[in-house]
Amino acid sequence: MYTNDDISVENCRKLLRRAAWRIQYKARVQQAKECQIIFENQAYNCGFEAEIMSKLYVKELLDTIPWEKCRFILEKTIIYEMTEKEVAIELHMTQQGVNKWKKKGLELLRKNLMDF
Repeated sequence: MYTNDDISVENCRKLLRRAAWRIQYKARVQQAKECQIIFENQAYNCGFEAEIMSKLYVKELLDTIPWEKCRFILEKTIIYEMTEKEVAIELHMTQQGVNKWKKKGLELLRKNLMDF
């Protein structure tokens, strides 16, 4: 039958699978939230070309934001796909501060898009 070591190894594997699934799920949810302003038309999705067009569109939208720091944060997190933590380190600020600026910028972009 099973020894205590076998049970411990199996429990560790099960816990690792659960943790990996949670991390993957959270990453998908975060990416979906961050990319809401990028409209991906499935019929037009031609891989590299569509990605470039989406990034150019986002750059044009970012130019409508009056705050330079906010534009920088959104550009790094959306276009260059950096994490909030990486941007926070680069700007010498907290991750929470980066998150607040990002939310503020996304809200302004949503408002600008609704006005069009």
